[in-house]
Formats: sequence, C-alpha cells, structure tokens
Amino acid sequence: MAKHHPDLIFCRKQAGVAIGRLCEKCDGKCVICDSYVRPCTLVRICDECNYGSYQGRCVICGGPGVSDAYYCKENKFVISLSHHRNVCH
Repeated sequence: MAKHHPDLIFCRKQAGVAIGRLCEKCDGKCVICDSYVRPCTLVRICDECNYGSYQGRCVICGGPGVSDAYYCKENKFVISLSHHRNVCH
C-alpha cells in the first residue's frame, strides 16, 4: 500500500467483483499513496479478501468499511500500465 504502511501487503490474486471498502478514518484516501486528491477508479478485491469476517472491512486498516475505496487519478495510470491491473490490492 503506502510507503508509510510497510506492514500492508498486496494479495496479488485475481481481482473479483467485490469492491474494496474504507473505514471512517481512512475514508477518501487512495489505497496506494494515501492521497486525498482526485479519486478516480474503484478498487476491486478478490473473493478471498472479501470472505467471512473480512467482508466489508477497510482495505487499509481492517476497520468496519463505510465507503468505497478508490485509486487516485495518478495511480490509476500506474495500475493500468502495470501487469498488476487485475490483481487484488
């Protein structure tokens, strides 16, 4: 995720139809760079990361999700150009 979140690891599995969520504290942040600027593309996560007790949880801190997660416009292009565009974040 972000440089200052070294403990967060990308799952790297095939992204499913589930939409990543953010908690009240993380609401509005880009899940990669923590920017609050220009949210652009919805974050998709794999079914395993959205199963059971993980369902609806914040993809950054694990708290209860209250809003959809987005990539900022800057990272949208990084994701779309990389080979990681269809993986769970």
